[in-house]
Amino acid sequence: MRSILYVFLWCISFGSIAQQIENFDFLKGQVEVTIDAKTKKVIGGVKYAFKVLKESKSVYIDAQNMSIEEVLLNDQNVKYEYDSKKITIPSTFTAGTDHIIDIQFTATPTKALYFLEDYWGNDQIWTQGQGKYTSNWLPSFDDMNEKVEFDLTIDYYKGYEVIANGKLQKTTSVNDSIQRWVYDMKDPMSSYLIALVIGKYEKVIETSTNGTPLLLYYYPEEKNKFESTYRHSKRIFDYLEKEIGFAYPWQNYKQVPVKDFLYAGMENTGTTIFSDAFLIDEQAFVDRNYINVNAHELAHQWFGNLVTETEGKHHWLQEGFATYYALLAEREIFGEDYFLFKYYESAEQLTALSKTKNATALLDPTASSLTFYQRGAWALYALRDLIGDTSFKITIHNYLESYKFQNVTTNDFINIAAEVSGQDLSNFKKLWLENVMFPSKEALALLTQATFIKDYLNLAQERTQPMAGKWGALSNTLKPPVNEYLGQEVIYQLAGETGPEAIALYEKAFATDNIFIRQAIANTLSTIPKDLQKVYETLLKDPSYATIEPALYHLWANFPEKREEYLETTKNSIGFRNKNVRILWLVLALSTPNYQTDQHQKFYNELAGYTAPTYHFSAREHAFSYLESLQAFSDTTLLHLVDGATHYNWRFRNACRKILDKLLKDEKYKKKYVVLKDDLSRNQQEFLRNKLTP
Repeated sequence: MRSILYVFLWCISFGSIAQQIENFDFLKGQVEVTIDAKTKKVIGGVKYAFKVLKESKSVYIDAQNMSIEEVLLNDQNVKYEYDSKKITIPSTFTAGTDHIIDIQFTATPTKALYFLEDYWGNDQIWTQGQGKYTSNWLPSFDDMNEKVEFDLTIDYYKGYEVIANGKLQKTTSVNDSIQRWVYDMKDPMSSYLIALVIGKYEKVIETSTNGTPLLLYYYPEEKNKFESTYRHSKRIFDYLEKEIGFAYPWQNYKQVPVKDFLYAGMENTGTTIFSDAFLIDEQAFVDRNYINVNAHELAHQWFGNLVTETEGKHHWLQEGFATYYALLAEREIFGEDYFLFKYYESAEQLTALSKTKNATALLDPTASSLTFYQRGAWALYALRDLIGDTSFKITIHNYLESYKFQNVTTNDFINIAAEVSGQDLSNFKKLWLENVMFPSKEALALLTQATFIKDYLNLAQERTQPMAGKWGALSNTLKPPVNEYLGQEVIYQLAGETGPEAIALYEKAFATDNIFIRQAIANTLSTIPKDLQKVYETLLKDPSYATIEPALYHLWANFPEKREEYLETTKNSIGFRNKNVRILWLVLALSTPNYQTDQHQKFYNELAGYTAPTYHFSAREHAFSYLESLQAFSDTTLLHLVDGATHYNWRFRNACRKILDKLLKDEKYKKKYVVLKDDLSRNQQEFLRNKLTP
């Protein structure tokens, strides 16, 4: 998945890769590697068994910027060509013959495999193949149309968990310090789905209704977050397998959180890697739970892993399907209104996108992630309504059965749907897949089959009315039992108004005790009337970090005489992995002259400390942002800022570079960096040198 909001540029490049799959069929890959965290190298070999389909003069394997020690063809040394991108082996390959290529290599990857430390100073290593190419650390195949059964043998230090695709066959001791982990796969997959995670983990093993082992990993130090993180995992698995109507295709299913992951999650075959920002405590569940990502990546095990697109224009067959089935799983847990409102929100977003120059059809390989994910899910919603539940489910089953372990196009799917339903789907395809404009009218017609959506739209029509004209409708909406989506709409329509009529509605909204309605108040009511002060203060006790953060700031800003009380109330609240509440608290404490003045240096040191690589990049970004507003950078935080500006996560990197560029406009900071640059790593020095050079 990477994240529902991310655009995957990787998909547009596959179509241009010269495909050798017409000439060769690679069947099995046996990988044996040693991972060296100290030198950040991968050392070892891979042996590929393949069959020649058509006579050819050469074969190649992708390998990015490696040192190739030896290449054997059928156990014989062979001449090869290597241009830092591909290993090409010239030979006479006769159709119908079988061969084995054995490659010994050393890789020092700068992407696709990442070396870092966890929050407790332990090694953590993980891969991200999609969008980055596994060939950066393992000679493999950038063309996702080449599917191979990979077996991985990995050597690493004892005391660590080594997690990879497939079933763990055995672990053996290599010597006093090194352990060997042997994993076996039974079926083929594209190279971008190879997964590897090394770190300090514990796990809980559950079993699905059909007997599939579900391996759920967590940090030993955060065992208290296990239940709230993996809540409903078995339920989601069982639901999706039943709803999809096709048995889960892999040997087991693992889920592994990692630090500073590039996306929300990634659906490697049988082994989802996800951001440990979703390792949450009970209080965070209401705001930032793992349910959607959990279901989305699991759905990919069928749609993306079992059947894989042939090229980027068919990317919706992966992301649209995963988004659709994740929403179905969320409906199972959170209810019909949740499901419909998510579709309504995405329809609004897609309609707005249609009016911009960035609008594209769903089958455009340059489409945005919003299009691939949300419009793809809408296409399935519309198709199911058109052909009916029974035909839709049969279509999905036949599609997976017909193309399992293969690559597919949109026509492959549509043809099966047409055959099963007996309908001509050419108009459906034009409207939902090929049309640049999102079919808003048709989407609205589907949604308004539900009374809830009709009620919401009727309320939304009041937005343009003056308060006197809509007060009654808003007030009636807040009568118990209140619908949380309609209740939030009331708050958004109040838009921070503070007249007597608005205050009366706010009081009713507070009284609903609905956490999402109260959260909407915290986010939108920044100027707090004195009449609402007391009830607004109760937001600081809500079980929601997303509520406490804005409520604390707004109360602190509106009522200076009670700042110390508000700080005392929230002094033990930390927040999410990004430490949103704690970092805000430190900034406000430093900005409150009479509050624990003897502790201000300690508060600053803590705030500055969150810029260190020890912490999650989101906490670091938070801290950098506040330090910029305070103009309170120390030498250490300036060094940490350069570290952030060279980080592999591009969003975090760009945020740091934006702050750094502003600082370098000030001669004071330029001079500081000239003095500090020797304390940076070589690549960081080079980066800073380029920044300092006019």
